[in-house]
Amino acid sequence: MKFLFLIVTLTSVTFSFSQSGSYQFGARNSAMGGASLTLADEYSLFNNIGALGRLDHHSIFAGYQNRYGITEFQTIAGGAVYKHRLGNAGVGYYKFGDDLFSEQRLHLAIGNQLQMVSLGLGVDIIQYHVESVGTKQVMVVEFGGLAEITPQLFFGAHIFNITQAETGLQSDESLPTVMKAGFSYRPSDELILSVEVEKDLDFDEIIKAGIEYMIVKDIFLRTGISTRPFIAAFGIGFHPKRLKLDYAFSDDSELGNIHEITIAYQLGK
Repeated sequence: MKFLFLIVTLTSVTFSFSQSGSYQFGARNSAMGGASLTLADEYSLFNNIGALGRLDHHSIFAGYQNRYGITEFQTIAGGAVYKHRLGNAGVGYYKFGDDLFSEQRLHLAIGNQLQMVSLGLGVDIIQYHVESVGTKQVMVVEFGGLAEITPQLFFGAHIFNITQAETGLQSDESLPTVMKAGFSYRPSDELILSVEVEKDLDFDEIIKAGIEYMIVKDIFLRTGISTRPFIAAFGIGFHPKRLKLDYAFSDDSELGNIHEITIAYQLGK
């Protein structure tokens, strides 16, 4: 009976968490409290496809995240970005959960930079599997942008599920439509200060803020916070030449600790 109760609880919590409509990923993002809208890197494919057009290289990347020390709550993700003079293209894969409940996402995106503005459009195929319900797929469209207002000030925006697609798991159950907007200020090449707001149409807004500082060449320290629930985070990054290694630790005030590690490799321009 206790085992059955545990399974039901894990399934319910996992399902609720996955329905947030946020597929942010990357240890850099997590260490900064999720305030990554204006960061142009490989994980823009998950965090703001509007920044994809600013990348100036091909790359591959992958990562692992464990939430609350529970195996059933693990996430893996990875992908690749191809740089082209007509625009950048990216493909990504994301999986959360296990055999009892899982959520998988295949993500295709294109992005292009026009002077100081970068725009991106993405199409996702999301598959939900619940052992007692079955498997369903849904297509989702997302759009994002990143603008360089000045060399020190950037503005980013992103909207997930423009078409308000339904999951198909239950009658008239729509996938969340989530909008984000934020700024980052870069007073020097070593320091980034970011703040943003995330709004699910059905819930209160989430405020996020993060800091990244390069203490010495190729070594970065990061910290950040987010609300609802309150999460405090920090992390470190090591970026020698074409390789990027990042780690993040987050403390969720309601559920516990989250660990994330990611790796990326630049293949060339």
